[in-house]
Amino acid sequence: MKIAAAIVILILIALVIYLLLYVQEVQGILRLISGRAVKKTEIVPRKKLGILKAELMEKQKAVRNLSDAERDRELMETRMKFAQLQNQINPHFLYNTLENIRARAILDDNDVIADMTEALSRFFRYNISKRADIVKLSEELDNIRTYMHIQQYRFTNKFDFQVYVHDDEPGVMEARIPKMTLQPIVENAIFHGMENKIGKGHIEIHIESDENSVFVIVEDDGVGMSPESLRELEDKLVREPDGTWETGHGSDGIAMRNVNNRLKLFFGEECGIHVSSTEGVGTEVELILPKR
Repeated sequence: MKIAAAIVILILIALVIYLLLYVQEVQGILRLISGRAVKKTEIVPRKKLGILKAELMEKQKAVRNLSDAERDRELMETRMKFAQLQNQINPHFLYNTLENIRARAILDDNDVIADMTEALSRFFRYNISKRADIVKLSEELDNIRTYMHIQQYRFTNKFDFQVYVHDDEPGVMEARIPKMTLQPIVENAIFHGMENKIGKGHIEIHIESDENSVFVIVEDDGVGMSPESLRELEDKLVREPDGTWETGHGSDGIAMRNVNNRLKLFFGEECGIHVSSTEGVGTEVELILPKR
């Protein structure tokens, strides 16, 4: 009798332990779902609960990572805006001054100065006054045409500039792009590709697309990059975006990394830039944007 009683007690203890483990699993899952323990639960096999709990933990981890990416994007945008504010001139004062210079130039029959000040005014209006951080590709291309028009006065007959749109689908030019994305890339093409080139050069922008993406290709036939310089730049570009906005001279790849970070933080890892270059031949920078 004593042995039978002991066996019954052991069985009861085992059942209690199993039920306690079951309740702990259920409570752990409910905490993951709602953030708090719930008393009433469904009867579900414990093995199934373990699988479900593991899946929920993975989902919770993914949500945390998503939150981190969103935080990095907002942090980068805040730092960018702060950097812009540090260098910002009162826009009304700037525009009025430029308009006065243009008016005086017209009175003096100086068409070159009048044209330069008008282009400069358009460029600053886009950069300073336009509040949206994300703009249409057509707007960004108009601004880069203005920028290159100004640069042509500085580098007379040093290079030609053209934009080619190879896809006439209306949605292509409606694609979104962070404001002032193309300017640092084209500036690199001028100062690191054209400045030391012997003879006249060419800078071109080509717009192409497929079902999901729009490709903006900035290419030049300048001096190009050495294999070592290209590898250093590629190393900078593959670093994971961390929300930082680096400052410094564009020759060390900072401008390219900032552009790449912005595209990835705004639109996801499938977007960004790719660079190819051959010393003595030229450089090509491809930007990948979401089509919709």
